[in-house]
Amino acid sequence: MTKVIIIVFLTLIIFSCTDINQGENTIAKLENLKAENDSLRKIVADIETKYVFDSISVRDIPNYENTYELNSKIKGEIIFIGYNNKSKGSRVIMVDSIAYNPEKLFNPDTLKLMNGGYKYEIELNDQEVTWKADIKIQNEYGQKFQGLLMNKATTKKN
Repeated sequence: MTKVIIIVFLTLIIFSCTDINQGENTIAKLENLKAENDSLRKIVADIETKYVFDSISVRDIPNYENTYELNSKIKGEIIFIGYNNKSKGSRVIMVDSIAYNPEKLFNPDTLKLMNGGYKYEIELNDQEVTWKADIKIQNEYGQKFQGLLMNKATTKKN
């Protein structure tokens, strides 16, 4: 009978040691997961202060002072443009004017996103033409932006 008691006692001691080791391993895993979670929260908080883009495009914009005459210098600017393929929240709407409080767009025309750009055509049918666009950039992550773009063109005088 004492042999049976010793065997049962030894078995219980072995299982209890295993439980202690598993408990320590679980505690160590939990601490590692907490550290990972904290670092991921820090990364997400940092991303929310940045503009996040799905893709990037390169644009070559010629300088408006270029005369394109023989032996003249040509100037331009190459810029990198980030844009989001999911244009669900981003948009550009050409307008005649905008009222605020509450926001109201007069004669709106929504432009379509094509290769990271919103292309438009303005007819220069007067000495001076002004155009406006309401711009809104939204993405699931990162910074959001909304603003008014206003531009003007005049005919070239000879």
